[in-house]
Amino acid sequence: MQYLMAIDAGTGSVRAVIFDTKGNQISVAQKEWIHLEVEAVPKSMTFDVDKNWDLAVWCIKTALEKAGLKGSDILAVSATSMREGIVVYDKEGEAIWGVANVDARADKEVRFLKEQYEGIEEAFYVESGQTFALGALPRLLWLKNHEPELYIKVASVSMIGDWILAKLSGVIATDPSNGGTTGIFSLKERNWSPAMAEKVGIKSDIFPPVLETGSVMGNVTEEAAKETGLSTQTQVVMGGCKTCS
Repeated sequence: MQYLMAIDAGTGSVRAVIFDTKGNQISVAQKEWIHLEVEAVPKSMTFDVDKNWDLAVWCIKTALEKAGLKGSDILAVSATSMREGIVVYDKEGEAIWGVANVDARADKEVRFLKEQYEGIEEAFYVESGQTFALGALPRLLWLKNHEPELYIKVASVSMIGDWILAKLSGVIATDPSNGGTTGIFSLKERNWSPAMAEKVGIKSDIFPPVLETGSVMGNVTEEAAKETGLSTQTQVVMGGCKTCS
């Protein structure tokens, strides 16, 4: 028999769940993670990509162990995550900065956008369905204003569930349900809206491919297989935002 694995990156914890192909839950492993406020950055909640990947790896290995399965028994793996948490990557595809969905450091940027561009939030909401509060756009503007050397390195952006899939497959991409939570997205076109970023002075060439949920992204890489115990024959499948359906 073959099995499927889902990785859920929630606000307070990450878990790996194994199902059989009939939908029966076989095992689950869960670890709490904590998003810490950065010193001198009020209302910040960072997403530690290194530490949190270690926790995700533990969940994957432990779920396999509990189920008495090998990585080769897992036909496919996918991931879902908290809405509005983001990760940015450099040109090599390495994650260099992330924030949890509860990060509210960009309140001044939100206020600036509303005051500088009259009616912009309402106009962007019509297109994206997302307000500025907790959206990616003001957070990227915060990064540009406060961490310019880091901002210069930003080559791509995705949501946290997408980051897990990128770690597994080596492919940075998103789906419409996750992309739509950034506020830089056209719900009608089901694709990014770079013009929204351009309007407020944010990079407009950092948006990865958009794949529909259920699309096969590739297989688990050799590096990820060594880390997690999954097989390079395991397919990595695009997931979605768990609170957007």
